[in-house]
Amino acid sequence: MKLQGHPPKVLSIGLDGGTFCLIDPWVKAGYLPNIARLLEQGTRASLHSVILPFTPQAWGSFMTGMNPGNHGVFGFKEMIKGKYSFQFVNNKSIKSKTFWKVLSEQGKKVILINIPMTYPPEAVNGVLIGGMDAPGVDSDFTYPPRIKQEIFNVVKDYIIHLHVGAGYLDTDKKRRKAVTELLYMAECREKLVLHFMKKYPWDFLAVNFSAIDQVQHHFWQYMDDEESEFHDAILKVYRRVDEAVGRICNSSTDNTTTFIMSDHGAGPSSHYVIFIDEWLRKQGLLSFKNSFSARGMGSRLIKRILIDLSRKLSSQFKDTMMRWFPGLRVKSQGYIRRSLIDWPNTRAFSGEHPSTIRLNLKGRDPQGIVEPEEYETLRDDVINKLEKLRSPMSNEPLIEKIYKKEEIYQGRYLSTAPDLIIHPKDFCHQIKGGPYPNNNQCEVVSIKDEKEFYISGVHRLDGVFIASGNGIRKNQALHPLNITDLFPTMLYSLGMEIPRTVQGKVAREIFEDDFISSHQIRFTDYPLHRGGGEGEGEGEEKNYRQDESEKIEQSLRGLGYID
Repeated sequence: MKLQGHPPKVLSIGLDGGTFCLIDPWVKAGYLPNIARLLEQGTRASLHSVILPFTPQAWGSFMTGMNPGNHGVFGFKEMIKGKYSFQFVNNKSIKSKTFWKVLSEQGKKVILINIPMTYPPEAVNGVLIGGMDAPGVDSDFTYPPRIKQEIFNVVKDYIIHLHVGAGYLDTDKKRRKAVTELLYMAECREKLVLHFMKKYPWDFLAVNFSAIDQVQHHFWQYMDDEESEFHDAILKVYRRVDEAVGRICNSSTDNTTTFIMSDHGAGPSSHYVIFIDEWLRKQGLLSFKNSFSARGMGSRLIKRILIDLSRKLSSQFKDTMMRWFPGLRVKSQGYIRRSLIDWPNTRAFSGEHPSTIRLNLKGRDPQGIVEPEEYETLRDDVINKLEKLRSPMSNEPLIEKIYKKEEIYQGRYLSTAPDLIIHPKDFCHQIKGGPYPNNNQCEVVSIKDEKEFYISGVHRLDGVFIASGNGIRKNQALHPLNITDLFPTMLYSLGMEIPRTVQGKVAREIFEDDFISSHQIRFTDYPLHRGGGEGEGEGEEKNYRQDESEKIEQSLRGLGYID
């Protein structure tokens, strides 16, 4: 029942990487009583993420109601204009106004806790605490800045994001510690939400529990092994988050509509890894330099050793090493490989993510050699050949579909998107750029080498959506929604007008007929664009300092998102 005289509120709880494949059986078994109650009292649906279903573009679509073609983020990295190098994306990369910015500009109070793509923090009418794209607790990750000390008063050892790579988790002791820290990270999130929601006024509050995504990446391989100490590691984190969901919902008022969502789903990784740069090389589309000086080879060998070593070190130890030896800068394997590309003889290369391909187009790229009139023919040729890729072991197809960018993206930043986007079968195969260049023993498709510390849980396209509260249908299961639908649907729940240019739709089907009848959907010409002009989406080397970029790189590589 809505409190008379009190305006509606919206509570958004992110279960990062949450999937009904796990939630449903665990609800049935009684492990997740609070999520079960929300399902009984509300409506559920699968939530289609974006292609590719990765954190930056998915959360970018959640917070803007736009597909990547309009918010300008297509992966963890963006190409630097006029160069072949990439930089990591963050809030500066998003070219459309966020949900909380729209609310703030219209006088609504907001609280944001640990939402990805919120660093550096933008000015809001309320409180913003940055998420995984913040370099660490030493950075300026809050708005207003004074909130930072208040966080440490509530949680002395606050964790934004656990920077643990798969390579570091090579002993039971380290794995045990990681599970403990992930559970603690969920506790940190809960404490902050309960503190800020009681102390500060709010109309909209959003929190994200990223521990779910992290534990799935690293511990999925143990779930079917009843003998393993870690077979219930993922369940432990889900249960701890379920406890937090219960306490948070119980602390909200009756005029609050609660939305549970995940930016993507999750599932087990296959045993296959696809080296896309090696495929391009063998097709004659990608060329590496053939001559290396002895000094250069020695330097690259040292870097390669350091990369392998860095996978087994904790983030705390690596931070200490950087302070002691500031000249020690370990570049990623992908960075080294890219530096060795022979651009004047390269027609195609992997882009923002190894699951994307860019053509080296004349007139667009610095040393482009693909003539504009060849563009479509070359894209079609790559699609036709790559979609036929099969496992050399089982002969099963490995690629579901390869999209041209205009098939899945629309908007003013379409020109900055990668030219081709690879959808691996069931999103279960990992795609990497490739091993060290000129490794003649490399196969395009390989069985994962455990020594390389590949993650065992990967993203899936369908996440979760649960709604409960004022005007929401009860105990209903509906057809899938799109992640862009949450922006206008939450605005509607708050009784606000919907900007006409938003690409998502109000999910009318989740609301009771009487609520729809008494709450007309109203539209406005309110402007949402906040970026540059058409085609100005490329990065400009401004997002992070070098030391900050390295911390982000360590975290993303550990989660299997980059080489």
